[in-house]
Amino acid sequence: MRKYRRKYYNFFSHFYDFIIRLHSQDKSLYLRHYLAKRSGVQDRHTVLDLCTGTGALALVLSDYVKDGLVVGADFSEGMLAKARKKVMSLGLKNVKFVMADAGFLPFKSNVFDVVTCSHSMYELTGETRKRALSEIKRILKEDGRFCMMEHERPNNAFIRFLYDIRILSMGREGLNIIKNELNELRQMFSDVKKEVTSTGRSKLICAQK
Repeated sequence: MRKYRRKYYNFFSHFYDFIIRLHSQDKSLYLRHYLAKRSGVQDRHTVLDLCTGTGALALVLSDYVKDGLVVGADFSEGMLAKARKKVMSLGLKNVKFVMADAGFLPFKSNVFDVVTCSHSMYELTGETRKRALSEIKRILKEDGRFCMMEHERPNNAFIRFLYDIRILSMGREGLNIIKNELNELRQMFSDVKKEVTSTGRSKLICAQK
């Protein structure tokens, strides 16, 4: 199953940025800057963008950690290839990308000030999701912060249709994740808070280690 998921995302990398823009309509990058600011990233922080995809959020985070480091992690070669091209074209030195499984992160414990995950946590299900949350907690520093952004159920009929397909593709577990995600996070983290963005299309959930 893992091999097929990787092939799917390698293929999806060719359309990923377009689909995200279609749903969020975030031409000004408002949502990514909103997540970065609310995550509490600072100039010298070491930040992990988990399931970074084509690196869209990692690039924005790099604006906030000029003297720090942003690491983007993803298990898709296709996604990372797109992300690295973006970094090279911009000449950024404070962004690195690594291939990694969200459930088995190749980092030491207590090394990241902030971990972010943008519109990807719903892709993690079953044991992978449990391991990923455990890994996030492990690699965060003692005062570290985890922030995830996900879609709210859209009003637009066509985009809502795509959203529902995504959730239904996860079966009953997908519905349970949405219903219980705050309680799930509160079992592992403290100060878990959710807010809906002003666009109404996305929600942000942040927590402390």
